[in-house]
Amino acid sequence: MPIHRLSSDDLEKDYKLIAIHSDIEPYKLAFEINKKLKIHLKRSSFDLSFKNKSSIFDLYKHISEVFNTKLYLILNKSTDKKKIEGQLLFENFDEQSFLIPELRKAQYLLKIEGGGFDIDNLLKKLNEIDNVISSYRAEISSIKSKYNLIFE
Repeated sequence: MPIHRLSSDDLEKDYKLIAIHSDIEPYKLAFEINKKLKIHLKRSSFDLSFKNKSSIFDLYKHISEVFNTKLYLILNKSTDKKKIEGQLLFENFDEQSFLIPELRKAQYLLKIEGGGFDIDNLLKKLNEIDNVISSYRAEISSIKSKYNLIFE
């Protein structure tokens, strides 16, 4: 049986990434995006997590078979409660971790796989949402942790 080895090019899918700055809860942002873009982002049956970390990142998903497109709304920041043993004044503290540390100021990421989206129009509609402070296209080639976005 022949052996097939994957190269890093095989792992990189053709997708676009949009960073979103907003202070609202993920389910509220998904609802607002659904209304504005007329799509159906739903909470995925699984969240993103990694073996060596206790961080969990919420994931919302929309699949359009008509346009052959998948959209993922991903929480970029996770807050974990840590407890330090010993006689300290503060034994509990919050530790923040990021799915994409290079975009640590963005609270959410919108990953778009496939389809022929007009990104400029999409950004315009996202920025029209009341609770979205700003949104912009993230340059994937400059992100070192882009493999964290490969989950399906």
